[in-house]
Amino acid sequence: MNVRTSRLLAIPVIPAILFLLWLGCRNLPDPMWIESGRLLRTPSVLIADVPDSLQLLYSQIHGVPFIPGDTTGIHLVSIPALSNIEWTAFQRMTRAIATADKRRIVISGVTGTGATKQAKRASNLVAGDPSRVLQIDCAPEFDLEFHKKYIGVENEKGLFVPGELLQMWRRCEQQPNQPFVVVLDNFDKINPETFWGPALWEALSSKNPEAEIGGQKFRFPKNFYLVSVTHLGPGSQVEFNEEHFKRLGKQYVLDPNPLELLAVMRLMQQKTDLTPAQAKAVHDVAETRRFLYYFLKINQLLRTHYGEGYQMGQGTGLRELFCDGDRTELKQTVLNHLNALRPEHPLEIGDFDAFDETIENDGLEPNTSFLARQIQYLHDTGYFVEITMVATTALLTALVGWWVFRRREQLIRHYGEQAREVYDSFEKQAESAEGAARRLEDIKNEVDSLVLKRRLGYTEGLYFLAFIEDKVKRIEFARNVSENFLELFNAFMEDNVLTEGEYLKLRQFLQSIRHKIPAESYEAFNRKVEDTYAAPGTIKSFHSTE
Repeated sequence: MNVRTSRLLAIPVIPAILFLLWLGCRNLPDPMWIESGRLLRTPSVLIADVPDSLQLLYSQIHGVPFIPGDTTGIHLVSIPALSNIEWTAFQRMTRAIATADKRRIVISGVTGTGATKQAKRASNLVAGDPSRVLQIDCAPEFDLEFHKKYIGVENEKGLFVPGELLQMWRRCEQQPNQPFVVVLDNFDKINPETFWGPALWEALSSKNPEAEIGGQKFRFPKNFYLVSVTHLGPGSQVEFNEEHFKRLGKQYVLDPNPLELLAVMRLMQQKTDLTPAQAKAVHDVAETRRFLYYFLKINQLLRTHYGEGYQMGQGTGLRELFCDGDRTELKQTVLNHLNALRPEHPLEIGDFDAFDETIENDGLEPNTSFLARQIQYLHDTGYFVEITMVATTALLTALVGWWVFRRREQLIRHYGEQAREVYDSFEKQAESAEGAARRLEDIKNEVDSLVLKRRLGYTEGLYFLAFIEDKVKRIEFARNVSENFLELFNAFMEDNVLTEGEYLKLRQFLQSIRHKIPAESYEAFNRKVEDTYAAPGTIKSFHSTE
């Protein structure tokens, strides 16, 4: 392959290599940035916006005909007041309550997700009548009082008096075709076993839940729904486990809802008491996306590093900090929220720097390039230090090797140029063969000394010595050929006459040695022959000047 072909092949290869390097160093879009854009394009609907859809849900749960314009559903969820609840999440929770196994469910959510308000309104919708809903708001350290009030207590005569919950069960038996719902809000603030009592707590785990209390038998009615609302994560008095869920129903986790956050922000567009910065933020799609991205990233950070229970819902103080200028306060709010829960590793203000950098780079997340991810992988697997040491050693070895190679290259070039100068001087007849050979022998001895001192490699020394030997042989050969020519010429000139035959032999001999002697020597010999032959009557002799 010639040089031209190599250059032609390099033309497309070099841009390809540069493109691959660019790809390897280019950061990737943050998935949460992409998600924030998708959410902005997704309609965010509150239950107040879809009264007919709400009524249809009510009709499906109760098996009654759907009548467009009927306000039964919207009336039920408006007790005690209509709230800004996102429709999709509310619909999902309501169906979960209505179809729960054994009609028991535990709804858990972090602060600000609206678990309580949604559960209470969904219970109204499932019951179909607020009078068939019993709402119990639990408070710490009132376990026994709640047990007495809602389960029952013996009176002065020693007779058991059923509490409000067991009285509701009597009503369930009297109205078997009507659904009844009890909502135990903040149920993690008291001990469930104490609230229910030993008999009922054990009955909750049996296939036929029935218990005898104070000489009376109580059975869990089939038209009775139990909705327990708990806080997800730290801050609970009782941490629910599988034993609790086995008795109280499967856990339904209500995640922070960014669509509800967007819906509330869009409602703010109608307000007239906003500051100029707030008015700009609620109308500016780009600024809204930045706030939404921050909301998603904050919860991702809290969820990944601390757990689901450390997240912040859409109804927390974050909701008011939607302007770009509120970013510092927003960060501090998150710090206050998390550090109040006393995690093992507190959050710091610098942990948000990557979020800001992503926003500044139009969604490209820092340290997500292919190279950065490989380095992070090595960090995670513990190989980074080892590979770094190996790479450093290899680099130092390469640098030392390169320096030694360059040093040897300079020495070889230096002595090579000296040898070439000696040979050129000989070819130009500026130096005799003996003198040139002697100088080359001196150079050879110096190179031998460098090889012995290991300043020059053995292989390199052999190569260079072979180069000098070649030059010496050429000089020796040129001297011998020149002497042969002079002997022949002087033999022909013994009679002081150069005949035509002798002239032709000399010419033929010169042609045969033309490329074996220096050009200057050839020209001198050729000129002498021509001059002698041009004056055959004169006595000529040629003596070497060497």
